[in-house]
Amino acid sequence: MKLRAVVLAATISAFAVPAFAAPVATVNGTPIDNSEVQAIMSMSPALAKEPNAHEQVVQNLVNMEVLSQYATSHNLAQSPDVKERLAMAKRQILADAAVDQYVQEHPVPESDIQAAYNKFVQAMGKKEYEVRHILVKTKAEADKIMAELKAGKKFSTLAEKDSIDKASAAHGGKLGWIVPGMVVPPFAQAVETAPIDKPVGPVQTQFGYHIIEVQATRALTPPPLSAMKDRIKAQLSQQEAAKFVSNLRNQAKINITK
Repeated sequence: MKLRAVVLAATISAFAVPAFAAPVATVNGTPIDNSEVQAIMSMSPALAKEPNAHEQVVQNLVNMEVLSQYATSHNLAQSPDVKERLAMAKRQILADAAVDQYVQEHPVPESDIQAAYNKFVQAMGKKEYEVRHILVKTKAEADKIMAELKAGKKFSTLAEKDSIDKASAAHGGKLGWIVPGMVVPPFAQAVETAPIDKPVGPVQTQFGYHIIEVQATRALTPPPLSAMKDRIKAQLSQQEAAKFVSNLRNQAKINITK
């Protein structure tokens, strides 16, 4: 099923298919080009690593062509349902093609990538913190837990018993090493100002009330631009594509029936 999904996705992909046409099979005289196989393989690196992946893709394309020919000979393309699905596929292909063309014609400037990287580094700060917390719904619950901690109860025991963050509760409230710039501001501020091994709180966020304990700190070395560049470029391209769509919507006459 996974392979079939990849093959079907490739058939409506807007990625450009290489111009070289070397048939890997024919079905009743209709060729299946190697370029189609390569397009599918390039879309899924994990698939490409599977044993006999090339043969699997070819066999799936053969199956699709056999079924397509059957559907054509039985006039299934005239079915209202099939017509609607074909129209939707065409709309999606054209929409993807429009976005791809826009992105290609408006490449992300290197200066924008550098600026985004600088902003990321600044947000990261110079330290990361090993943190554990207990999250509850109300301030009264948080106050009670703080009192219990002051009375000598173990942080990990209370986290396992009371925290609604079940993922960290299973580990005594441990969140591991976090970067303040990557969490919500009230939590980040508490982490940056908390003494080591001394619970602070309650700290309110949109998730509830936290009791926070910083267990250790260490210097933070951000990843180099070379390691981040592709990801940043992709994010900026997505942002530009979103602006492109928004501008087109603003120029269009749109009536949505409620």
